[in-house]
Amino acid sequence: MTDPEGADLAARIEAHYRGVARGAMADVPLCNPRLSVRLVRLMDWEGMRLGVLVTPWAINLVLLPGTGTWPSALPLSKQLWRFPSGDYAFIHGEDKGFGPYQACSLFSPALEFDSMEAACETAVAALLALLRAPMDVPDTAPAAEPASRRRWLFGRTDASGCADGNLP
Repeated sequence: MTDPEGADLAARIEAHYRGVARGAMADVPLCNPRLSVRLVRLMDWEGMRLGVLVTPWAINLVLLPGTGTWPSALPLSKQLWRFPSGDYAFIHGEDKGFGPYQACSLFSPALEFDSMEAACETAVAALLALLRAPMDVPDTAPAAEPASRRRWLFGRTDASGCADGNLP
């Protein structure tokens, strides 16, 4: 992280969730003991801050106020945000330690991760995918070739089922 304000915000968020991990979530079975707390890739996006929060119990996209207008809403209300990859629902929240935020769950619980490294790599990949437009998919699929036992057995590629067009 290059800006001091963003680094300070990330440190406050991580400190808050480390406290939650040691306190309220300490003995909860849905926590992954191989994960800790890290705010991955906090960056500016459309006048806000966007990152991915990895915790032992979940991995969430997080939106935080930045230089733009922050929408006011009741805690736990939902808001739809449009990203290059599509529309995503975020839930509003507020914390005494770092203020208002919105979260979108990616993994909850996060039990399938074998290491913090794997969880953080997945968080980065999710963030990159979020900010990338989806690939174009053709409207129609190419016509399927008719099934043929001869083609399946002998690996023949032409429509007659024979490589040279003649029957075996």
